[in-house]
Amino acid sequence: MNRPFFSTRLYCLLAISVFFFSTMSGQGNSKSFTVETVPNPKRSGTGYVSDPANFLNSGEIARINELIADLEDSTTAQVAVVILPSIGEENPKEFATALFNHWGIGQRATDNGLLVLVVMDQRRTEFETGYGLEGILPDALCYRIGMQELVPYFQQKQYGQGLIAAVQRFKSILENPESTEEIYADPGQNSAPSRDLWIFLWIYLILNLVFHVWALTYIFNVLNGKGELYDKYHALRKARNYLLLVFFPVPFILVFVWVGRKIHQLRFQPRFSKKTGAPMRLLSESEEDQYLEKGQVTEEEIGSADYDVWATESGDDLLILRYAKPFTRYSRCPTCNYVAYYQSETTTIRSATYSHSGLKELTYCCKNCNYTHTKSIVIPKLTASSSSSSGGFRSGGGGSSSSWGGGRSGGGGAGVSW
Repeated sequence: MNRPFFSTRLYCLLAISVFFFSTMSGQGNSKSFTVETVPNPKRSGTGYVSDPANFLNSGEIARINELIADLEDSTTAQVAVVILPSIGEENPKEFATALFNHWGIGQRATDNGLLVLVVMDQRRTEFETGYGLEGILPDALCYRIGMQELVPYFQQKQYGQGLIAAVQRFKSILENPESTEEIYADPGQNSAPSRDLWIFLWIYLILNLVFHVWALTYIFNVLNGKGELYDKYHALRKARNYLLLVFFPVPFILVFVWVGRKIHQLRFQPRFSKKTGAPMRLLSESEEDQYLEKGQVTEEEIGSADYDVWATESGDDLLILRYAKPFTRYSRCPTCNYVAYYQSETTTIRSATYSHSGLKELTYCCKNCNYTHTKSIVIPKLTASSSSSSGGFRSGGGGSSSSWGGGRSGGGGAGVSW
């Protein structure tokens, strides 16, 4: 009599257990790590890569280990690659600095370590450099490597390929003979500014002065010229160059801000009809759409360009002005000629291996006219170092150490988001 009731209870307990364990296993990849709980690859025997949630495959880990082991053999520099699902509410940069110093990446005498930290749920990668590499890998260079080598792959969810590309770029820089000399150098050896440094500073100051004289002359000539407001706007935008701000930050930052205000004034300065001389009114976003073509509306919607529409009260004169956005993922469509063409998809047809190359397809699409184009790209086959072991990670040389060298970081490096 009690057997059916007992069976029902047993099935309920089994169902609850299955749900519990499936829930726990589903949360495995979202586990939040602290500095102390991140697996140290030197202790776990995984070389230089810590990937507790298995975002990388064995071939990708082997390739990264191979590159870093070769680098340590030739320069003594140490690189650690860590990819974590989450660090909770921690700041990735602060976490990277703390983890770097907790492990002691790099040699104690030269602090020549580099940490590549990937935090998946924050879509953030930090490049943390030791004291000895800050001159070789300045923040701007780390950022550029991240944007050029790592981010394009990460946006396509090819995390292993992105990390391999970034490590290869760092490796090529650090193995440069001049870089190697600095890596091996005594940290306190060149503490006093050399004569060459003073010469460089004087040359830089002279160039800075010449540049600012030229820039201010150009700006005043534009503002005092007789051209159209629209032409002055675009001519003045050339002087507001972010690259110039990098090379001559002081005092160009003041010029940069001032020019920005002048550009704003030129764009929204009252206009008058060339036909009648009557004042024109800048239409609102909702009012202007009726005067714009479909492609122009599309460019505004996707943020590749902005349009201002000026009209007289009588409506007998209309002025449409286009303002391109400086940074956009879109390019000009070969069919409709509007800036609405973008790479919509990347498909790996065949993965590259050590024996043959791979193949991937890039799909491009226009958001205005729906034109689609697909092209194939060959992925170079993987190459193995002749001195590496069959597993991809060398058991001797630089990879034989079971611990890091005791290096330190003061927070140098940069981060990128994808």
